[in-house]
Amino acid sequence: MRAIAALLLLLGLGAVALALREGPSQPGPAAGPPPAAPPSGASGAGPGRTAPPPGAPPGGAGAAAVPRNLEGECATCHRDRQPGLLAQWDASAHAQAGVRCEDCHGSDHEAIFAERGRVPASRCAPCHERQTQEFLASAHGRAREGAVGNARLLAQVPAMQRRGCMGCHDMGRGDEGRCNGCHGAHRHSAADARRPEACGVCHMGPDHPHIEAWESSLHGLVYRATGDERQAPTCATCHMPRGTHDVSGGITIGRSGSGAVLEGEAMPIPMKRIRAETAAAEREAMLGRCLPCHTPRQARAALEDADEIKREADRLVLEARRLVEALHAEGLLDPPPEERPAHPTAGHALVLGGPMLYENQSEAERIFFDLAKFAHAITFKGAYHQSPDYTHWLGLARLKAGLEELKAEARRLRAGR
Repeated sequence: MRAIAALLLLLGLGAVALALREGPSQPGPAAGPPPAAPPSGASGAGPGRTAPPPGAPPGGAGAAAVPRNLEGECATCHRDRQPGLLAQWDASAHAQAGVRCEDCHGSDHEAIFAERGRVPASRCAPCHERQTQEFLASAHGRAREGAVGNARLLAQVPAMQRRGCMGCHDMGRGDEGRCNGCHGAHRHSAADARRPEACGVCHMGPDHPHIEAWESSLHGLVYRATGDERQAPTCATCHMPRGTHDVSGGITIGRSGSGAVLEGEAMPIPMKRIRAETAAAEREAMLGRCLPCHTPRQARAALEDADEIKREADRLVLEARRLVEALHAEGLLDPPPEERPAHPTAGHALVLGGPMLYENQSEAERIFFDLAKFAHAITFKGAYHQSPDYTHWLGLARLKAGLEELKAEARRLRAGR
C-alpha cells in the first residue's frame, strides 16, 4: 500500500509540474503590469494603416501574427533567403502597424539594388515628420556633407571610403539621411536607438572617444550596474532630451571634431567659432539636464572645469602648430610639401589640422597630427564626459608628451642644418 501511495504521489507531482510548465489551458487574468506598448516614436499608424491595439506584443515568440497583407511577394522570397531579416521585421512595431516592405523600399527591384536597399529619411517623414526635420537639421543630418570633400577621405581607395569613412558619415545627406543608422534596418526600435551602444558604433576611437570616456565615468559605472537611465545619464539623456533628434543642443565649445572657440579667442586649428551669447544659452540648456541628479553649483563647476581644460588643450596645440610652421619657414620639413604628392584639396600647401593627411608627411607633421587630432580630442572630450583617466593620462599627458617630442625633433632638425 505504501508503494502504491508513493507512486500516486509521484504521478500527482508530475502532473502539477507539467501544468506549471505548459500554463493554464484557458487564458486567465494576466499577472503583473500589462505589456508595454511599442516605444514612443518607434512607428506610427500612417495613412491607410491600422495601428496595433494598446498593449499588443511587438512580435517574437508568443506575439500576435504578422498582418496577413505583409505576407506578399517580398516575404515569399526573403523569408527563405534572409530569415533573420524577416524575424527582425516581424518583431517591429512597423510590421504590427501594417507597414509593408514596399512602403519603405518601393517595388522597383532595380532601383532597390541601385540604392543597395537604403531608405532615405524623407521616406520616414510622412509618419515621423518632427523627428525627421530635427534629424536633418542636426549634426547627424550634416554628417555626410562634412565628409565627402574631406581630403582624408579623398586620399583613400574607394572601399575604404565606403567602409572606413562613410560607414559613419553616411548618416545624413539632405533628405537622404538614414534613420536605420541608429534604429536598426528592420527592427526600427526607439529602445535600441536610446541604448549607449547604438551611439558607440560611431562615437568611439582616438578622435572622439565619447563612449569610452562615458563608460569609464561614474555615470557609466552606475548605468552599467543598474541599467536604469533614471539613475545615471546615457547619451540620449544629455543629448536627446524628451526624444529630440537634434543632437547638437546644449553643447558649447566641446563640440564634435576639434570642438569650438568663442568669438575673439585664438583658433589653434580649424574648428567652429560660436558667439558667447550662443554658448551661454546652450550651457543653461545642458545644466537643466543635470539638475535631476546634481545641484546647479555642482553641475556648473564640472562643466566650467571642462571648459578650462579645453582651452588649455587648445593653447598647447597652438604652440605646436607655430613650431611646425616655423620649421616649414626654415625649410627643415623633410620632405617639404612641394616635393610630395599633391594634397587632394590644398595642393602643395602646408596643412595643419582640419583636412590634414596622415600620410606623405614629415616626422614633425606626424607628431603634430597625433597630438592635434587624437590627444587634443581625448583630453577635452574626456573632461566633458567626466572621465578622469581619459582627461589626464590618455589625453593631456599624451598631448604634452607629444609637444615635447615635437620640440626635440625641432632641435634635431636645427642642429643638422
